[in-house]
Amino acid sequence: MSGKQNRVVISFGGNEPNSLDCFDKAIDIIEDKIGEVETKSDLYRTKAWGMKPDTPDFYNQVIVITTKLKAKKLLKKTQKIEKKLGRKEKSTHVGYKDRPIDIDLLFFNEDVISRPKLVIPHYLIHKRKFILEPLCELIPEYIHPILKKTIKELLLSCSDELEVERIKK
Repeated sequence: MSGKQNRVVISFGGNEPNSLDCFDKAIDIIEDKIGEVETKSDLYRTKAWGMKPDTPDFYNQVIVITTKLKAKKLLKKTQKIEKKLGRKEKSTHVGYKDRPIDIDLLFFNEDVISRPKLVIPHYLIHKRKFILEPLCELIPEYIHPILKKTIKELLLSCSDELEVERIKK
């Protein structure tokens, strides 16, 4: 690893019985192979977003890390972590699937990246309370580089009606 330190915001999501263990293991792997975890949010639970009503609830968590990796390399490493922890395949925009862990890169410094397999900031942040709630816990005044609003403003204007429950770990 070489180059400047990048500040990256990452989210974890999962709705299988081992998801919370996967979050902890992912943090350990990130600290060992990617960079330093500066801070992490509490855990949050919400009904499944965009899935059948009987789908198990999802857990979510957000972490902020520093790494010397570039965004594309970081994406490859987080995808390897997902596979190592039991992730079968990424969801498509057509439908979402149960999963032990999903790792998304939400923000990378204040960069705007638009490539076929890498879009930063994550394109659905402003539509998902289950991401905005933990983001607001950690970085409420961070300004979304495209929408030009703080995380707190995005949460207050979010139309997602799913209830998000903060859980102390």
